[in-house]
Amino acid sequence: MRTNFMKMIGLALFITLIIPAGMLFAKESVPASSLTSKTANWYDVDQASNLLNRMQVLAVNTRNALGQNQVAETDLAWQIQALNLDTAKSNVNRMGADLLRLDEISSKVEPWQQRLVHKVTPQVHEMAYQLDAAINTLNEYQSKDRLALTQYPQNINQVCRNANLVSGTIRSVTRYARSEQKVAALHKLNDTNTGS
Repeated sequence: MRTNFMKMIGLALFITLIIPAGMLFAKESVPASSLTSKTANWYDVDQASNLLNRMQVLAVNTRNALGQNQVAETDLAWQIQALNLDTAKSNVNRMGADLLRLDEISSKVEPWQQRLVHKVTPQVHEMAYQLDAAINTLNEYQSKDRLALTQYPQNINQVCRNANLVSGTIRSVTRYARSEQKVAALHKLNDTNTGS
């Protein structure tokens, strides 16, 4: 009787140790970035994530390019300011091209990516508008004293503000969405393991 009891305790210990270890090494697992939309596909979701990440970097680069121009009492020659504006314009044009591609694939990406694109699109358009105004003003008035009396400083400030908004919005929404996906994957894995 005692031998049977010891065998049962040994078997129970064996099962409690082996089954959880088996769960850890099980082949079936839920990817952290599970699709939540029935119309989304992996390729376009991944491409949208890459484009959004690039837009975030371009927004930061735009802000950095115009940092020197933003200083009210800048002693930069107008030619250097023009180079900074050209760099910023190139970045914003690339962001515009990325938005066009995101628009083309919008029906095949995650809903949060669609909402994020709709949220940053007006900011990118505003950056392009303000950059054009700043470039036209700099072309007309190439003296820092005359530039200070125009809308040029406000144009530069608006571009930098919108660049910060684009960068911050993409970073925040992307982090939140990834966290939500990880939590959903953990819940799904937990539900699978508990059999519910």
